[in-house]
Amino acid sequence: MSSNNQTPDLASILKTLASLAPQAQQQQVQPPPQPHPLPTPFHAEQVWQQSLAQATQPSQTQAPSAAPKVVDPATIIEWSAGLRCVMKQVAKHESILQDVRRMIKVQHEHEEQWWEGRKALIERQKARKEGQKKLDDVLKAVGGSTAAGTSNTSPEELEKELETFDMKVYKAQMQMVKEMSTKLRSLGVPFFGIKVDLVRPAGKESSRTEGSVAPEEKMIDEVELVRLQRKMLAILEDLCND
Repeated sequence: MSSNNQTPDLASILKTLASLAPQAQQQQVQPPPQPHPLPTPFHAEQVWQQSLAQATQPSQTQAPSAAPKVVDPATIIEWSAGLRCVMKQVAKHESILQDVRRMIKVQHEHEEQWWEGRKALIERQKARKEGQKKLDDVLKAVGGSTAAGTSNTSPEELEKELETFDMKVYKAQMQMVKEMSTKLRSLGVPFFGIKVDLVRPAGKESSRTEGSVAPEEKMIDEVELVRLQRKMLAILEDLCND
């Protein structure tokens, strides 16, 4: 047999196997690469719930916000506080100025009627006086005598009649002022419908003694109240004209 077909030497075979064995063992021992785990839906939901719980949990250091203090217009006795109050009311309720415009219109109409009525009464008195004078002249011309006693055209009677008319107008004005004050109070306008125990009668002196604080210090005089009411009406009228 030729040398090409000779059986390999046993020692060569063992040497070849020995060199291959470590590589095979290394391939078997090395674990396959593990893929990175992806977040499961349950894990994402837990993270979201934790974030929501932290966001909705009230802070222990943050003080709760106090509710805005509501001021009763019936307790306001100072002009600055009353002005702030009415401006807030007008800004919050636009219908206030509409109601005030209607009240102003009604007031002007009544005042005009009363004034025209007084003028008409004076004209009637004048005409009646002239008529009575003509009648007296005619009676004198024919030798007759004038009516005896107090005439309804005498200056005293005419003045009394005019005073009676003025008193009726005054009572009507007082009734109108009362109704308007009630309406302004219902609209939340300060200085109208103020609490009675906050108003000090005009001319009454404060009973404050030295070193003490009297209740009158937190009261308003009747004269001062009327002055503030007029100022407030002027403000409302200016707002209605804007």
